[in-house]
Amino acid sequence: MSRPVTFFRQAALLLPSAFLIGVLLFLLTHGHQDPGFGTYPFFEQWGMGALVSGTPEGRFVQQSLLFFVPTFLIALLFILFVVLAERGLLGRPEARPRSAFRGAFEPVFAGTFLVMTAILVWEGDRLASRLAPGALVAPLLVAFAPYAAAALAVLPAAVLAAPLVLLRRTDPT
Repeated sequence: MSRPVTFFRQAALLLPSAFLIGVLLFLLTHGHQDPGFGTYPFFEQWGMGALVSGTPEGRFVQQSLLFFVPTFLIALLFILFVVLAERGLLGRPEARPRSAFRGAFEPVFAGTFLVMTAILVWEGDRLASRLAPGALVAPLLVAFAPYAAAALAVLPAAVLAAPLVLLRRTDPT
């Protein structure tokens, strides 16, 4: 597979973990009576009141999942279609040795991606509470922060991985 496809695949595999980190961070940093635990009106109507009767934290997770899961499935379909198109146009890729940069980039990107998700949820929540206090944007923020984090983590991960490649080349073991 070409490099962009493997990058998309790695980002897609990390999206659920990043989403769960965002949910956990929000749950740990907000009290039981926080306005971020509110309920969207359409969410109340769908469940006919059953979904709203749960705990605020449970409602928050359900609403966040409602926004995250469809977009995650669309991202997986996008990657599948790119792989199928690539194989249809170019044939099966030949086996190439793994590059040193790719070997250093993958773990650094994973860590940077998860940290960037936490930063985006934290800063996005602070910005939302300052610009629109009481607005119910927390489930949307938690659901879409992993996608923005994937795009924003590429450059810092590449910058951090470059010295690791040099260190691995000079390491005698």
